[in-house]
Amino acid sequence: MLGIASFVILIPALMVNVGPPLEGLRAIDDALATRTVFGLIASSAIVAMYLGSYSVSREYYYGSMARSLVMASTRRVFISKMLASVIASVALCVVGIAIWSIVTVVLLRSFGREPLFDGPFWTIVWGSLFASACGGAIGVAVGWLVRNYYAASGIVLLLPLMIEAPLLFNLPEVERYLPVGAIAGVAVLPLDGLLPWWASGLVLLGWSVAATAAAALVVRRREH
Repeated sequence: MLGIASFVILIPALMVNVGPPLEGLRAIDDALATRTVFGLIASSAIVAMYLGSYSVSREYYYGSMARSLVMASTRRVFISKMLASVIASVALCVVGIAIWSIVTVVLLRSFGREPLFDGPFWTIVWGSLFASACGGAIGVAVGWLVRNYYAASGIVLLLPLMIEAPLLFNLPEVERYLPVGAIAGVAVLPLDGLLPWWASGLVLLGWSVAATAAAALVVRRREH
């Protein structure tokens, strides 16, 4: 779990290193610089997807899921894992926000910018928390649908980072209707082509509801 928790900082740090040079922060104002660096914490929603999928696929990996379903019931296990993953994802996001705020201050000041903890900052905070809750639900659903730990991990980690992230910068008119684009929109990241925060929230919520419904249907049929 400590390894999973570390992703909430490692993924934003990875995006800092693979993104445009930080020297560009010197050419923009403090408000935009704060949104650019601190906004990367929205990627905690990707960590939430992995955490959710892990709670299900890892049980299948160790062969303990049958025991869980016998001891409780399919419905109870399904609901419990969904609630636990959503709550844990939000808690993990809170920890990530606290740590990444410190990182943001250090990075911005090293490039001559001063962090602003104003309205846009809190928009990113609340958007990231909402995105993490939805990401946790999506991850649980993927875990139930796929069951295989490695396949589920690939879907919730590699697909967002290696497919959706490039689409976000090159084809935002398409990506804004996919999970990563919706996550960016909810956090109001300074990117062109995103939907308004409320529309992005509806898109992300729609993905989580659709994934959860599909997983519930598949699990019910599979167990029966």
